[in-house]
Amino acid sequence: MRSISLASRFLVTLVVSAVLPLLLYGWFSLRGMREQIDEQVFRVFLPQLAADHAQKIEAQLERADQACAIVREIARRALQDETPAELLAFEEQVELVPDLLDNCLDLLLLADADGRVVYWQDGQRLDPDTHGRRAAMIPPSVADQVWFREAQQKRGAQFLPWGRSPLLFHDGSYRSMDPGCHHLGLALDVPKPDGAPGVLFALLRWSEVQLVLDRAREVLVDRAALPSARVFLVDRTGTIVAHTNRARYGTSLGPSPLASQLVTADHMQRFAYVDADGRAWRIGCAPCGSGAARSFVVGVAVPEAELFAASDAFERVLLVAIVVSILVLMVWSLVASRAITAPVKALVAATRRIAAGDLAVSVPARGGPELSELAGSFNQMAFELVLGRQKLAHAERDQAWAEMARQVAHEVKNPLQPMRMAAQLLQRARAEGDERAELVADRLARTVLEQTDALDRIASDFRAFAGVAPQQQVPVVVDDWLAEVRGQGAGLFAGKPVVVNTAPGAPGARFVIDQKAMARVLLNLLQNAHEAAPAGVVVALATAQAGDRIEIRVTDDGPGVPDAVRGRLFEPYFTTKSSGTGLGLAICRRLVEAHGGHIRLDSSVPGHTVFVLDLPAAR
Repeated sequence: MRSISLASRFLVTLVVSAVLPLLLYGWFSLRGMREQIDEQVFRVFLPQLAADHAQKIEAQLERADQACAIVREIARRALQDETPAELLAFEEQVELVPDLLDNCLDLLLLADADGRVVYWQDGQRLDPDTHGRRAAMIPPSVADQVWFREAQQKRGAQFLPWGRSPLLFHDGSYRSMDPGCHHLGLALDVPKPDGAPGVLFALLRWSEVQLVLDRAREVLVDRAALPSARVFLVDRTGTIVAHTNRARYGTSLGPSPLASQLVTADHMQRFAYVDADGRAWRIGCAPCGSGAARSFVVGVAVPEAELFAASDAFERVLLVAIVVSILVLMVWSLVASRAITAPVKALVAATRRIAAGDLAVSVPARGGPELSELAGSFNQMAFELVLGRQKLAHAERDQAWAEMARQVAHEVKNPLQPMRMAAQLLQRARAEGDERAELVADRLARTVLEQTDALDRIASDFRAFAGVAPQQQVPVVVDDWLAEVRGQGAGLFAGKPVVVNTAPGAPGARFVIDQKAMARVLLNLLQNAHEAAPAGVVVALATAQAGDRIEIRVTDDGPGVPDAVRGRLFEPYFTTKSSGTGLGLAICRRLVEAHGGHIRLDSSVPGHTVFVLDLPAAR
């Protein structure tokens, strides 16, 4: 097990002594404050908001009731005589009641004691284009209506349940999502000095109640930044009679614990529940109204994620502050420990550089007497290693020249042997007066020419290997140059079963090369392919460009390169052939590298061998 470094020990000590207490303090403080803030918001904010808007709805209903009470008093004289003049005066006086048909009511109807409709007027906010349709729906008599009979019998205000009135809409069972299609009905008896009373009927404008809920949601969205907040109004049966989401109009809360708590609420309350989607909500509610038909509950629902977003944001800020504090302390500990361990690390780094081969390194003497002495010893060791490397380099150079001389002598000896044998044969033929002496002389001449060519090739290979340097580098078009090399190969292998194909894949691409040197690389690969498959071989020369690099792929269908020799293909003097210097691929590698490129055997299986030349493209 590795021992813990001095810097790590220093860091652990700092974390345990300073960071850990800070972290624990911040965490417990955050949790306590979060619970306190959440409780205050949930306990006070939502129920109080619901109660405030419940009072506004009650005030809206009371204002409509008071306006109807004023009209009831005006209607007494109109029904007492029922003359056209009295009815006309009643109509004029009704129009003077403030906001009666503007904001409070959508329908006002007056029926005499027999149920005959003597006056009706629809609200001024209703669509005037549909006034005629509404007029056709007002019956001449309402004597058969339940509210008419109850108002005459029970006297006082009779409230009709919330819904769509048949006096304004044909189909009362249709679930409309328009607040203007719903009303609360109110029937008041209009006493007469003698005989049965008349009845004043009014439909309270429900859009004003919906406006209260919409304004409540505006407060939640604009001021409290709660975009998903919902405000709703339910009756004591659990039916949603108003909602900021119009699609919920007329729907039921359903048989859930939440619905039971809401419909029975008789004071400000708060609830928490999780919906079907797994989303947590908080609800505050307050009752409003009175009586069976006018008893409602105002609810304000807000997702927990939005309601407590401020405390969540503060929690994140505090956590970030704690993390930043930890990071600052860690950085400080690292800086402090580095000041302590820097001399040791410098010595370790210098040791690694020497191990990697860089002997031109020295360590400054610092860090006290002990480390200074260690640095001096290290520098002395580095100096001695430099001297040893120089001696080794001289020895290796001498050995390399000796090896090359031995190889040259060996290669030169092979061509000289046939020439010596031919010369000895000619000398014997002439000494013996052999008539075939002339033929032997011709044979000697041919042998000398052939072997001097071989000697020239050997000298050329060794010269190329000893000093490969492209002489005339010029920019050329890759695909065009490859076609020229193919032509040279066709002339070189004329009469031999070698087929050379090209596959240009880098149109317009250029590179800077010594054309003669690079042609030698490709022709050497072609020659190797031919010698590996003397019965016949097909070679494909393909090009491709990827960014600022150009690839030339040389693919042949020969027998392939054996696995045992692949790792030594580019070594000098290595060959699998019975003749040759073994420098061909080594020279190819040095030529390609002299151009800033690389050559490799990409893959080799019987029937498919690929050499790849990777060269830089011209800028």
